[in-house]
Amino acid sequence: LDAIATMPLAIPGVVLAVGYLRVFHGWDFPGLGQPLTASWLILVVAYSMRRLPYTVRACDAAMRQIHASLEEAAMNLGSNRRRTFFKVTFPLMLGGLVAGGLIAFITSSVELSSTIMLVPRMEMGPLAYGIYIYMQSAVGRGPGAALGVVAILLVLAGTVALNRIFSRGTGTAFKL
Repeated sequence: LDAIATMPLAIPGVVLAVGYLRVFHGWDFPGLGQPLTASWLILVVAYSMRRLPYTVRACDAAMRQIHASLEEAAMNLGSNRRRTFFKVTFPLMLGGLVAGGLIAFITSSVELSSTIMLVPRMEMGPLAYGIYIYMQSAVGRGPGAALGVVAILLVLAGTVALNRIFSRGTGTAFKL
């Protein structure tokens, strides 16, 4: 399971994007009224699959920290498996799930390799695509560089916020 979950990291983004275009070409997603490759949802699918390993790794690490005796104690006290999962296991691994999701979001906000191939229209492109377009335009590299600084600040703000949220209650070694 771990090898399958980390496969998207080994495959280049452009190769995955070409695969998505081949697979989803002509797919009419219900409620869109247009093919999936002509909407912004193709970017969501690509980013979700491409950054899935980060979330899986964070959840795996959180799950390994939960001692089996906690679940066994809940089961011995009369709780069924479902209630044990939602009352004991899930709250303890929620931090890892949120951390993995935030790391995936932060890294996909500056993803460019698959974005170049999958953006259906220029106005639907994310920040990284805007930086790429401005750096290639005749206007000059100034607007692209400014957007690059904005991207760096957004990633920095997300990283600092993530650190502040998850370093509560820990020692001073992990605080920025």
